[in-house]
Amino acid sequence: MAEFSDRRSRSWTGFVRLSLLACLMSIFGLQGQSALAEEDRIIDLRLFGKKVIGDYQGCHLAFWQQNRDPLKDRFAYVFYAPFNDGEELPAWMQVGKTIYDLTRQDDAIVPEQRLEPLRLYRTSKGTYSVLVEIRDQHASGSDIIVDKAKLTIFRSKHDPFVISVKGEFQCPQEGAEDGMSSSGTPVNDREGRPIRVGRRVDFDSLSGVPSGVLAAVRRDAPDCSVGETAGLGASYAVSDAMTLWEVPCNLYARTGSSVYVTSLDSNPDYSNVLYLPEIPDHGDSYGRYELRNPQMDPGTGIVRSYLYDGDGSCGSFEAYELRAIEGEALEFFLLEYREKPVCDGVGGDAESFPLIYSSP
Repeated sequence: MAEFSDRRSRSWTGFVRLSLLACLMSIFGLQGQSALAEEDRIIDLRLFGKKVIGDYQGCHLAFWQQNRDPLKDRFAYVFYAPFNDGEELPAWMQVGKTIYDLTRQDDAIVPEQRLEPLRLYRTSKGTYSVLVEIRDQHASGSDIIVDKAKLTIFRSKHDPFVISVKGEFQCPQEGAEDGMSSSGTPVNDREGRPIRVGRRVDFDSLSGVPSGVLAAVRRDAPDCSVGETAGLGASYAVSDAMTLWEVPCNLYARTGSSVYVTSLDSNPDYSNVLYLPEIPDHGDSYGRYELRNPQMDPGTGIVRSYLYDGDGSCGSFEAYELRAIEGEALEFFLLEYREKPVCDGVGGDAESFPLIYSSP
C-alpha cells in the first residue's frame, strides 16, 4: 500500500511538472526558436554571495550550485528567499549584472516538515520564471536540508537554463521559543539592535497609504476601524527599502489610537503589523497591537503611549523601543509599563503612575 501511495505521489508530481512546463512554454514561446542566434538565447545566470544578501541572518530558503559551499565560496548562491514572521519575501536571483526579485506563484502546501516538491516563482514583470524541483530532502532539527534539487529558469525567446543545486530552509536558533522563557514567562528574548527612523511625515488621509499596509491592518489588527477613524497618521523611513507606518486605529472619547506597520518599499504587499510584547505578570496582555496616543521619537526609535481614564487621574503609560531583529525584521522591545487602575481625583502625569515593569 505504501509503495502504491509513493507511486501515486510521484505520478502526481510528474503530472504537475508537465503541466507547469507546458504553461511556461506557452507563456514564453519556448518553441520555434531555432532562427535566433545561439548567443542571444542564453540566460546569463550568475552566482552570488554576500554582495547580494548582505548581512541578512534571518530565516531563509536558499539554493546554491551543487559543487559549491556558501560558507567557503565567495560566489555560490543561485536563489535566496528571506522570510519575515513566517512569510516568504521575494527571492533574489542574479542574471548578468541585474538582481531580480522573484515572487512565489503557487500555493501548494505539504503538512509535514518538508518543502513542496515543486515551486514556481516569477519576476514582477514576468521577465523570468523559475521552476524549483526538489528531488531529495531531510529534516535536521527545525531546519530542512535539500540534498538534491534542480532549478529551471525560463525567459521568452531564450533557452531554458537548468542548474543542479543543493539548499536549505534554515532559521537562526533562539534561546527560547516564541520569545518565552522555559518557565513560560514573557521575556525580551530577541533583543536585537535599537534603531532610529527618519523624520516624521504626517498624513491626514489614507489615500497615500499603500493598499498592502491597509490590508495588513485589516487582516492582523481586526479591532482597528481603519478607514472609519478620522485622525492624523505618519510614516517614517527605516531604510532605503523599508517604511514604518503609524496608521490611525480607533477614536475614543479622550484620545485616539494607532497601530504600527512595516512595509517593503519595492512591494508594499509585504507588510507586517508590529505586535506589542507581553507585560510580565500582568494578566492577558498577549496579541496587543493598539497604542493610545502614541508619541514616536525618531531620534531614539522609542514610542511612548499615554492613556488617561475616567476623570483623568488614572490610566497607564507604556514605552517601547524599536529594534531590528533577524536581518530586516522589526519588533517593539518593552522598556517600561506603568498603571494606575483606580481614579482617585488626584491628577498627575502618566509617566508618574505606579511602576509595573521596567526592563533590566
